[in-house]
Amino acid sequence: MEDTKGIMLGIITDGDLRRQIQQKEDKLLSYPAKDCMTANPKATTPDELAVNALNLMEEFSITMLPVVDDEGRAVGMLHMHDLIRAGVV
Repeated sequence: MEDTKGIMLGIITDGDLRRQIQQKEDKLLSYPAKDCMTANPKATTPDELAVNALNLMEEFSITMLPVVDDEGRAVGMLHMHDLIRAGVV
């Protein structure tokens, strides 16, 4: 989710959805994204070393990491499995 200037406000991950399904059960589809997302998620920048992004993921037990520019606009996503497959260790 982003604001009117394109600044990332949050992200909805598979883990967020699993938790929301457990809490809200059949009512989940009536909730707006802002009520289900992780606000201000951990993120990295395009210039950050991939190994540092992987370390951040491991430290916080997350598998996906948004990539944001200097303004906070999402420009991509990193998945832990992609980094491992690429040989980042």
